Amino acid sequence: MLGTSLIGYLSKIYKVFGTSRVKGLEGGGINWDCFDLTDINLLENWLKKVKPDVVIHCAAIVDVDFCEENIILATKVHVETTRVLSNYLDRNNARLIYISTDSVFDGKKNSAYNEMDLENPLNIYSQTKLMGEKIVQSIQNSLVLRTNIVGQTKYGSSFAEWVLNGLINNKTLNLFNDVYFSPLNVYDLTLIIEKIIQNPIYGLYHCSSKDSISKYDFGEKMSQIFQLPNSNLNKISIDNVRFNASRPKNMALDIQKISTALDCDFPIAIDSIKLLKIQYDNKDILTHNHFNY
Repeated sequence: MLGTSLIGYLSKIYKVFGTSRVKGLEGGGINWDCFDLTDINLLENWLKKVKPDVVIHCAAIVDVDFCEENIILATKVHVETTRVLSNYLDRNNARLIYISTDSVFDGKKNSAYNEMDLENPLNIYSQTKLMGEKIVQSIQNSLVLRTNIVGQTKYGSSFAEWVLNGLINNKTLNLFNDVYFSPLNVYDLTLIIEKIIQNPIYGLYHCSSKDSISKYDFGEKMSQIFQLPNSNLNKISIDNVRFNASRPKNMALDIQKISTALDCDFPIAIDSIKLLKIQYDNKDILTHNHFNY
């Protein structure tokens, strides 16, 4: 989701080199090399060939339960590939932007998490993502962005798309009223990353909406903004669902640090849904953002 958005936007400004197992968005200024990122030799050879100035590391296994059952693969993707990228970019004085997660905390705090709060990841996904963070923070010219994005994907498999599909087709949607997050539309994050490329910041930053919302309320707001019936929305507690991987209840992020550093006002959670509605109504979505620079 983020990689596609970045490639589509940044290729209008820069020469972009994309890598994935299969080709994604194609167009002018986009150069693809397809291989398995966990093949370290192929990754190192790609870096030597491309000689990037900036790498935005979006690759991750976002299926939390899958990671719990595939620890070796999750470690390869989130830790080992990050180490290879970090080592190469550090040696060549290039920049690394590492996309991390809001789930590195245990969710027990009663307010939004800031960058000084102690991490306590509850599952393999967040543990390995945090390990990747530590590697990135050990080199110069690096940035870690913890975030939670919503938007459109090629396969319609994101949380927001799942909710929208359920609303459209009147499917029963069981949504947690005790799990809170700070969603940011993927296109807003794209604009923020482009701003960072132009005006670098380094270190660790939370990058999300400036407030939080429960998963259930997110579904309610989607039904209102998309003008769809909400009779199929069920309010449930995460305590009543058994997952392979434990999940935090509070993933709200405090974005004061990045808002100050970039001198911009971040959107609220509902804005991510409003922009999603524009995505479905208007293909020229990148002209519609909620930032005030």
